[in-house]
Amino acid sequence: MKKNPMDNTLPKILVITGRAAEPIVRKYLPENVAILVLPVDVAAFITSKMIIENLNKKTAQNYDLIITPGLVQDDLTQLKNQLGVPVVKGPQYASDIKMAIVDTDPFTLSPVVAADKYLKKQKATMSQNIIEQGSNAPLKKNEFYIGFKKKLPVGLNRPPIVMAEIVDAPKLSMEEIAERALYYLSNGADILDIGAIANEPEPQKISKIIKKLKSLQEQYGFAISVDTLNIEEIQAAIKAGVELILSIDHGNIEHLINEIPKDVGVVFVPTNVEKGYLPKTTQERVNSLIQLRDKLNEAGLTKIFADPIIEMPVYPGFTNSLSHYIEYRKIDPETPMMTCVGNVTEFIAADPIGINALFSCISVELGIQLLLVTDVSVKCRGGIKEVVKSRDLAFVAKQKNAPPKGHGIEILMAKSRIANDLEIVGFKNIETLEISTKEDNQLYRLDYEPDPKGSFTIWIDYHKQKIYVTHLKAGTNKPDLLLVSSKARPIYEEILNRNLLTKIDHAFYMGRELERAEICLYLGKTYIQNKQTFCEERIN
Repeated sequence: MKKNPMDNTLPKILVITGRAAEPIVRKYLPENVAILVLPVDVAAFITSKMIIENLNKKTAQNYDLIITPGLVQDDLTQLKNQLGVPVVKGPQYASDIKMAIVDTDPFTLSPVVAADKYLKKQKATMSQNIIEQGSNAPLKKNEFYIGFKKKLPVGLNRPPIVMAEIVDAPKLSMEEIAERALYYLSNGADILDIGAIANEPEPQKISKIIKKLKSLQEQYGFAISVDTLNIEEIQAAIKAGVELILSIDHGNIEHLINEIPKDVGVVFVPTNVEKGYLPKTTQERVNSLIQLRDKLNEAGLTKIFADPIIEMPVYPGFTNSLSHYIEYRKIDPETPMMTCVGNVTEFIAADPIGINALFSCISVELGIQLLLVTDVSVKCRGGIKEVVKSRDLAFVAKQKNAPPKGHGIEILMAKSRIANDLEIVGFKNIETLEISTKEDNQLYRLDYEPDPKGSFTIWIDYHKQKIYVTHLKAGTNKPDLLLVSSKARPIYEEILNRNLLTKIDHAFYMGRELERAEICLYLGKTYIQNKQTFCEERIN
């Protein structure tokens, strides 16, 4: 909290709250802040009129600032004229009071928007400006662009570039290629990577895929890369106008080094796949990369990226392979690097979101400028947008020399940043019944009577981000209506409007199932009607 520059004293602040929240508010208030408890249990019910009735102008002017709960619905702008003191909204949750009063200048808060929302929006805007500045600033020494139409700046002090791999692309139809491409681009991918099939070269198909993707470039703005070590496929990709090659190694460099255009980017890896060779020790891997780097530079190829190759956790070992990146950066402090996030997320039985966030931080710290992401397997759904957001958070944190939190960017999906600190009071003299939990793990009773208006089948499509509900006629089970929406509420309201529910238990069932479907759609989880969303599997 800023002190008064005239006498070096802290400002006098009055915080208003309700009876229920008083103990929690007192817990988080700084010592120099006073509190006024209004005669209402729930702080959200406080109004401008109630404040005026319980706080006269003379008392109010003993303070420099008045802060109300963030849940107050009224616009408090006019209270400044009535009380002669600025009145602003604090946070929605008492646990954020320190953030609003001590960690920021409380005099900058809004009389209209809750402090936590207001500050988050301010921080998000500041972060977006930092990201845009990092992406749009003129090139500096040792920086370059990747891409012919969409020019993506590459530099160790730039936001890393997110690549989305179209896995096993030659096996897909052109329609499937376009569908995957649009999905990845909608999630924020900068580069679309055409993943070839090992030991099954299809140079003609690679060429067709590049031409298909190029037809989308004008509208969507992205670069195209090819992911193969096969010489014929790389040659075909070059002729088709690919903008980045993954990868060059000791087995194909002599065949391709004179064919790669100077404006095409190149990722080089420390292998010789032709001979089945991958260096094991860090020193061998770094030396192998340095040799390739020097050959590429001598040929005039300067848009290059080193990929020491990240490996699976535990075996062969993530930390050991990460040491290759750290050591390479010590030896070569200028060349950008690349890593494949999917080499880790796909090979650990855990939710990838935290791994993606950590990977983005590692990349920003080490100058890894290309992040290759897979978004194919069910558990890795949404990986691209997770990495894009994590990349932004990590980049902003680096620019501000701060940890990656409190910048208006969050990668929280299944967990919350704050607790609901609302305490309900006044229930001491009423009947309390604790209901035991069923051990059968069933969502619903199986002995129910069907609704005479019929039943419903529910499913979701993650990539289309849609919930589907079909109504089945009673007695026939024939579908007569299909409802589609990205949210549960419009479907439920349409069902009610059509009078398709006659039983209370059926209405409860549909409300719960539609909400579960929406949660699964958001998280990328598999939704199965009548099955638990979150539960440990039992092995009998």
